[in-house]
Amino acid sequence: MKFKVYFSILLVIILFGCSKDNEPQTGSIQISILIKDSLDPVFDALVSIPLISQEKLTGVEGSVFFENIEVGDYEVSIEVPFSNVILKEIITIELNKTADITILVNGPNVITPAILDIDKWIDSTYISLISDDIFGAKGYASIWGDIGSDIFIANNSNIIVNKLDKYEYSPSDKSIEDIWTNHYKVIRKANIGIEAIESSEFTSELNTDKNIAMAHFKFLRALVYFNLVKLFGNPVLVTSTDISEINNTQDALKIYELIEQDLIFAENNLGTSTLKSRASNSAAQALLGKAYIQMAGFPLLQNDKYSKALEQFAKLEGKFSLETDYKNNFLTETSITSNEIIFAIDFSFPEDPNISSWDWFYWGPKNVTERDFYSLTTNFIESYFKDPNDLTGTINFPLSPEDSRFFENIAPFTIQSSSTINAQDLSDWRPFKFSENYHNEEPFNLPYLRYSDILLMVAEAENAINGPTNKAYNAFNKIRRRAFGNTNNDLDSGINQEEFLNAVLNERRLELCYEGHRKDDLIRTQKLESVIESHNLNNPQNIKSYQPHKYVFPIPQLEVDLNPGVIQNNGY
Repeated sequence: MKFKVYFSILLVIILFGCSKDNEPQTGSIQISILIKDSLDPVFDALVSIPLISQEKLTGVEGSVFFENIEVGDYEVSIEVPFSNVILKEIITIELNKTADITILVNGPNVITPAILDIDKWIDSTYISLISDDIFGAKGYASIWGDIGSDIFIANNSNIIVNKLDKYEYSPSDKSIEDIWTNHYKVIRKANIGIEAIESSEFTSELNTDKNIAMAHFKFLRALVYFNLVKLFGNPVLVTSTDISEINNTQDALKIYELIEQDLIFAENNLGTSTLKSRASNSAAQALLGKAYIQMAGFPLLQNDKYSKALEQFAKLEGKFSLETDYKNNFLTETSITSNEIIFAIDFSFPEDPNISSWDWFYWGPKNVTERDFYSLTTNFIESYFKDPNDLTGTINFPLSPEDSRFFENIAPFTIQSSSTINAQDLSDWRPFKFSENYHNEEPFNLPYLRYSDILLMVAEAENAINGPTNKAYNAFNKIRRRAFGNTNNDLDSGINQEEFLNAVLNERRLELCYEGHRKDDLIRTQKLESVIESHNLNNPQNIKSYQPHKYVFPIPQLEVDLNPGVIQNNGY
């Protein structure tokens, strides 16, 4: 039976893109993508014309059609599933003519519409996580994870980064549209995989159990929806590729219910994994606990979810532990075996010259990193020192902060003529985590779930339920003892519930910086506005124009225009 393809209304953006008004001097393009040897059509290839911001996915016939395009030469980009190859062609549009182009790609690592190879589709869906605006170049840790909080200051070298950091975005911004669209591309892939398994229209050369395959797709769908519900507040719920089943549900609670259902299925059907970049039952447990923590906070404020989070985190005890050396979580050779990392995003594709592990890498020591997009706030730097006065006036090098994480997270130096120069000006200090991999040109894993994150969430949840108990202190102090190498810096006893929460949030900032958690933490605990107010007071030269409704992004205007049933977020 042929594999049926239905297009989600949410992928109207992908299918139709942003079209110009019709003009008289126009023509069309018909592009067919076929496998070179068999001439079978290639299903689900993404064909885009960047100059006019149009992109479409090939269907069962392997073709796409673009019409009413102004005459001229256009570069067309084709992203081929599974092969990770990006092909580029220059196509000429002539007046009132259709350019009929056939592009041949090498098999057999290309999907055809006859039947879905479930193993290749799982791999392809995981690879999709590194795309721009998800966990890639313009995504998670680089832009919408920590930026807009009190860690980064966007340098003036990139307009998009500056707008997001200063909360100057709008529904019509291309960056907002791209974040939305690329997340739904992954959801589409997950839904295709789920439906193929449900209809038994798939094959598996590895004889993968269908419930295990289903669990991978549901884990990935939950992961991406977790991003969307935090970023947009009320994304549209899509669980089918059949357009007739789309009902434009925009309800954060229903999104979280799907996340919960998907992760429970994943937990029950996945075992352990030798690869950090593949989901396991532990990764599902950790992610579900993290989702519960977010639900317990703002805006849902479902306090009962704190106890549910603790139930999930308890399942991880004895399975994971803190690395003795904090640095081991971020170096290539040690991160792949780290007993602290529960799940990571894999950026290494050595067999494909068209994909770089480092397209996403936007920071590093000054004068070294090509994309020097970020400086650090003085307040964040000072947080690693017991006495901030150590950083006023003439700074004495070598620096001697007691917190060992400082030297992994911050570069207090510049590079000049291949020489390392101590930087007296704090504005020349830069983020450093992961930089050693970058400069050694080594493959890279971005840790998404670490046991240190789990321990600090245990401390937060326990404190929310019972106040700062011994359990909360013990979880918190494990992180401190690793950072300082002793018990002398344990959190003072006798503090109240609010003081303990503030200590947890600050520790998360020091421990998890650049890993994309800070803004979520501040939103969840309703502290984002006050933190930005404090930042603006101390940094009048770098004001963030935050307004209360901007804790979430707007729904892209293009989506609202093309899909009238979609409701825009309040304030936009």
